[in-house]
Amino acid sequence: MSVLQAPPPTISSLSISSTDLGQDMSAKHSANHYNGFSTSHSMKSIASTSTNGYTNGYANGHHHDDIEYEEDMEDNVLDHRLNHGDANSEASEEAESYYDVHLEVRLLPNSVQTTATIRYWVLDYMENSIANLVLGAELRGWQRDRDMKNHIATIWVEEADRKSIPFSEVNLNIHVYRLLRNEQVADFDNDLEDTEHEESVSAGSMRTLPSTELDGLWQTLVYADNLKTRLLNFCYSTTYFSENNIDFNMIAWNRVILLHGPPGTGKTSLCRALAQKISIRMRDSYPRSKLIEINSHSLFSKWFSESGKLVQKLFDTITREVDNEEQFVVLMIDEVESLTAARSAAMTGNEPSDSLRVVNALLTQLDKLRTRKNVLVMTTSNLVDAIDEAFMSRVDMVELVPLPPPEAIYYILKGCIEEMMSKNMIKNRQLLEWTRAEDQWRTWKKSEDKIKRYSGALAQLAIKCYEKKVSGRTLRKLPVLAHTSKLSKFSGGQNRKRSLEDWIKAMLEIIDSFSQSSELIKKNNNDQSEVKRTHQKSTSVVSIDRSELGHLVATRGE
Repeated sequence: MSVLQAPPPTISSLSISSTDLGQDMSAKHSANHYNGFSTSHSMKSIASTSTNGYTNGYANGHHHDDIEYEEDMEDNVLDHRLNHGDANSEASEEAESYYDVHLEVRLLPNSVQTTATIRYWVLDYMENSIANLVLGAELRGWQRDRDMKNHIATIWVEEADRKSIPFSEVNLNIHVYRLLRNEQVADFDNDLEDTEHEESVSAGSMRTLPSTELDGLWQTLVYADNLKTRLLNFCYSTTYFSENNIDFNMIAWNRVILLHGPPGTGKTSLCRALAQKISIRMRDSYPRSKLIEINSHSLFSKWFSESGKLVQKLFDTITREVDNEEQFVVLMIDEVESLTAARSAAMTGNEPSDSLRVVNALLTQLDKLRTRKNVLVMTTSNLVDAIDEAFMSRVDMVELVPLPPPEAIYYILKGCIEEMMSKNMIKNRQLLEWTRAEDQWRTWKKSEDKIKRYSGALAQLAIKCYEKKVSGRTLRKLPVLAHTSKLSKFSGGQNRKRSLEDWIKAMLEIIDSFSQSSELIKKNNNDQSEVKRTHQKSTSVVSIDRSELGHLVATRGE
């Protein structure tokens, strides 16, 4: 399934205090909150005592995933400074008035520094240099600190329910992670199949997290209605209930999420991004994480009664991974309707009973996973109506992933343009935020202000894409299609840097031709039906131009 993406914003996520300008810093805080507790801003002196605490962190040229003894000592120092308010109910009530903000700190590949020391440095920098945080953007300015620059690759300021927050109102949650040096994505086949004379079908794949390939994917996915936040909150809630050993007979949950919606909206990518996010956010509880993707079509065997064995074999592999209680496992089943549809057909007698067995076996295995604390099952579907009640009754959270609204489309296209700007394909231009650009879309052609003109044109493009019901998959293709049809040397132009207005106008023309091509395809389909009905009478019909057909297929992303 395609990825609904927009490159990360380039906006700075900090406001540098007046100290950086040689003046007194009025916004400097004498105390702040870190994970809900009051802290001072003199952390770096403590952290400096353990700067080289993990200089021997390599074994046979590979980085250890877990930092144990030295980091435990540093965490104890931090706990001693922070947990003095833990038993104080007033401190807990006070923390509720603060906004939870997550900082995700990715280390450089060669960094040998401990997680606790990195947290000290980041917290010290934040308390001494930041007055306001802009959320959903990369943190800037910390590179002036030599120690941080030598060990940190990026710092991302994550979600909250506001775009900008004074640092004095922040409850910081700092997550430190490093990408795996030797990323492993292993495919496993159905060994029960007779593959002597034919190609085997992969039953699925297993990926170790956090993954280099998936890094940054979460930030590039654009959805409305806080969809990503709700998914994260569900993970936090199920973990919270599990850690408190809640009786499943009293309060039930199955750890199953279903994402459904039309093709091209990024459901599969969202599942992968959530798995990556979990591996970062829950690293303190689960030092290791894996993503297992199941190819649902591979669960059906051509041999009678073998399908149930395939399911059992597959889940034996999954269970072995889940048995490691220090590892969190995300199980993803894409296009789950193919399983449940087969079950419905089997129950009506239209499919062999073996199809019924395989789906029942799958449901039984999912029931067994519900008692495990360290697993999450994510499923996707393009046809939610085809999913039967037996499966739906096991789903805790059903979320529609719709086609993107105008605001999301604007930011996706804005990200595409900024990516081309960063590669010197378009001259750098500033674009307004959606709330201001939306006011310009009707009058942008008359505007003499270039920023308003470009932003208004892009807003008009976003609105047209929404009206034409363009999917996220197709949005990704617009720059390529625009260059192919309007800007390339093969259509009379040259491969030279074009203005931003040229690019937006070209994409507008592509979208304007969308409805015309749709009518052509619709007419062609009707004509083909007429051919079938009147073939014996030698009735002639008008055929569609193949070039127009190809253009539509490329535009619609079918």
